Formats: sequence, C-alpha cells, structure tokens
Amino acid sequence: MERQLAINVAKREAGRVLQLADDDRLLVAPVPTCPGWELTDLLKHLGNFYNWVGTIIEGRLEARPGAEIPRRPEGVSSKDWLADRVDRIMSIEAGVPDDAVMWNFASESPGPVGFWLRRQVHETAIHRVDAELACSVPVSTLEPDIAADCVSEFFMLVQFEEVDAPAPPGFTVHLHATDLDEEWTIDTTNRTISRIHAKGDVAIRATAWALARWCWGRPVDGEIEVFGDLGAADSWRQSIAV
Repeated sequence: MERQLAINVAKREAGRVLQLADDDRLLVAPVPTCPGWELTDLLKHLGNFYNWVGTIIEGRLEARPGAEIPRRPEGVSSKDWLADRVDRIMSIEAGVPDDAVMWNFASESPGPVGFWLRRQVHETAIHRVDAELACSVPVSTLEPDIAADCVSEFFMLVQFEEVDAPAPPGFTVHLHATDLDEEWTIDTTNRTISRIHAKGDVAIRATAWALARWCWGRPVDGEIEVFGDLGAADSWRQSIAV
C-alpha cells in the first residue's frame, strides 16, 4: 500500500474512533465483538498498538521490541493516549524512507516499512467497526480496494499463525468480491491462497468490505450470499489464531 494513502486512511479511521469516544458516557460501553472490553479498553489497545509500531519504525528496530517501548504516563486517559500516539506515528511515517527495513512478525523479517503501514490501516479499520458496534451506530463503509487489501492481508497473516483446530481434509473456501474484480480461494488444509476463480466447498459472495469483516469475525448479517455450508467455513475461520 502506497505510504501516503496508508497514512491518510489510518489517520481517518483512528479519527472516527476518537470521534465516537467524544461522549465520555460511552467509554464504559461494552464492545460486543471484543468480549470483556469496554470502549476505553479498545482506545487503550489502539494507543498501545500505535505506540508499539511507532517505536519500531522510529528506531528501525531489527528485533522484537521490549523495554524500549514507552509506557502510557499515569493520569493520561486512553483517549488522549490514542490521540497522542496517532499524531506521533504519523509524524514518524511522514519522514521514513520507503526502503527502510525493520522487524515484523512475518516470515521475512527484517522487512520493508510497508508491512507496518499496511498493518496499521487494517488494524484500525476493523477496530473502528468494533467502536461503532459498541456505540450502536451504523457501521460505515471502507473503500473497496482497501477492503480487498484487508482480505488479502488477513490471509497473509494466517500463514504466520497456528490454528487451534485443523480444518477438514481438502476443505476449500472461495471468496468473491461483488464490487470489484477480486477473488480468493483458500485451501485450508495446505494453507494456500490462490487469486483465481475456482470452485470451493463453500463460496461466499459479498462486497469486499463485507468479506473483510467476515474474515475478521465481525457481523455481516444479510450482507453475504453463501453457497455451501457456511457453518463449516465459520468454524474454520474461528479456529485461526490471528
């Protein structure tokens, strides 16, 4: 993802979360898609995420960060912490060279800064959905091309994670975006993803944004068309530790 686009989208999505948190009464609202969290916990999580990634990028760290990560100062609210960490990382990213390399949790690490630029966009967009659900407001959309990249990144991350339970032998899932020319076919046994049209045991058709939210386990009731056993596909998706 191009750097300025990633910066602009992440800043916009984080801004939407902060706008929802303007009403202090909502800070204790439970987040239905993150059991045990209130909205303030989501703000804290995103603030910590931006703090962590910003430190990696700023220091060009070549190993997983540890003690060098700044802590949230006492007395700073989760909302102010998120706002401050967003401002910090945007400033850092504006000056980082495109060919800068640093640690990431993928198989090819150290790697280009683009990994983190992309990761921050999708981390923030999905948690923006969580914030909207917590505040009982309609889930807003995401541009189809960015949503499609969210799906692709999800399957890239899956390749670096373990699963809690194996999928049925030979089980395949086909995702078809209806608002742009994008498809994904996943062989859950061999953990391979192809980008060509193919028949799957389960096929799901929807907008790229609905497909992205399905991948990340967010509600898509009434937004997807399914051919095959959706329950089996849901069970496989839920088994993935991403």
